[in-house]
Amino acid sequence: MKIRSLLFLLLVSGLMACNDTPPSSGEASESGDATGESEVWLSPEQEVITGIRLGNFVKQPLADLVKAPGFIDSPPQYKASVNAFATVFVEKIHVIVGDEVQKDEVLVTASSPEYVAMQQAYLEARNQLAALESDFLRKQSLRADNISSQREFEEARAAFQSARGQKAALESNLQLMGADLPALEEGTLAPKIQIKSPITGKIAMLQTSVGQHSAPNEVMMEVINSEHLHVEMKVLEQDIPKIKEGQPVVFTLPDFKEQLFRGEVYRKGNTIDPAGRFVQVHAHMDTENPSFLPGMYINSYVVVNQDSIWSVPSGAIVHEGSETFLFVLQESGDAQRKYLRKQVRTGIEAMGYTAILNPDEGLFRDSVVVSGTYYLSNALNEAGGHDN
Repeated sequence: MKIRSLLFLLLVSGLMACNDTPPSSGEASESGDATGESEVWLSPEQEVITGIRLGNFVKQPLADLVKAPGFIDSPPQYKASVNAFATVFVEKIHVIVGDEVQKDEVLVTASSPEYVAMQQAYLEARNQLAALESDFLRKQSLRADNISSQREFEEARAAFQSARGQKAALESNLQLMGADLPALEEGTLAPKIQIKSPITGKIAMLQTSVGQHSAPNEVMMEVINSEHLHVEMKVLEQDIPKIKEGQPVVFTLPDFKEQLFRGEVYRKGNTIDPAGRFVQVHAHMDTENPSFLPGMYINSYVVVNQDSIWSVPSGAIVHEGSETFLFVLQESGDAQRKYLRKQVRTGIEAMGYTAILNPDEGLFRDSVVVSGTYYLSNALNEAGGHDN
């Protein structure tokens, strides 16, 4: 039976209706009830109202997969905690969560009596070192002429070396705090300490506020560089013998259920978590998506068999009793587009995709409806397009 169904929205009642006007002989293709095929014709406006969205058949391995739930993460060298190297009182915060920052960019301005005291100690150590160095050189010369005793020479040398080490330690600490040493050498003490970003990235966490007292061991914020994200997966111990480096990885995200992402196994751990009985497996992504964020949970699988089968997003499948159908775009015009309902045999479901076992390769070249199938089925039901 040929059916031309027009789906429209009744704005007053909110009900869907279907027009059974048959297509002209030049517009419709042959279809029959024996194959479970029926046609639905929609205008562009009706497609928008009903939320029709098209996708493609995807050929991918679904049969031999190892399920390995995981999350997106950033390597340790691309994550940095920001803290002060002295006790400080926060006066100004220059960033908020999500801001992009460059390495050595000022994040926080703070006051610190400890920082000022350290600068003063540095100047005193510098001046003391100059005096002790002069005394050491003088006694070294006297010792060479046997005018000074060996004990006096060794005491002068020990005092000089101790002062030199103290100055070097203070200089190193001040450099960590971002002190301007050339200005300090001229006697200019900086009353404020500027806390800078150790890496380029984005502010991922901020846990300080103006007026807050912060100790050296307290993390003020976290910076993460998302340019080198990877996948961390948890593989159960019984599946670990199947996992090898270089095997393909496929995964989906809750916010991208109909999009499949790929990667490959890079490293697998050699210890088993005693609580969860799993092994950590590290995978690299083929392509990175700007929407990916560290910490995002994923549904991931390791492909242990390369044989691939055709599949569609599971939302495209329509179940009616023991039969399964999907809708494909069969014909497109300026005013209307024809969607053909096809009966299919389905196989395994994984990663939000369902395997299609039909032998007709021509089917897989069509665009398939992945969203809005409910409305198309409803239109056929109202038009009597199939037996309930």
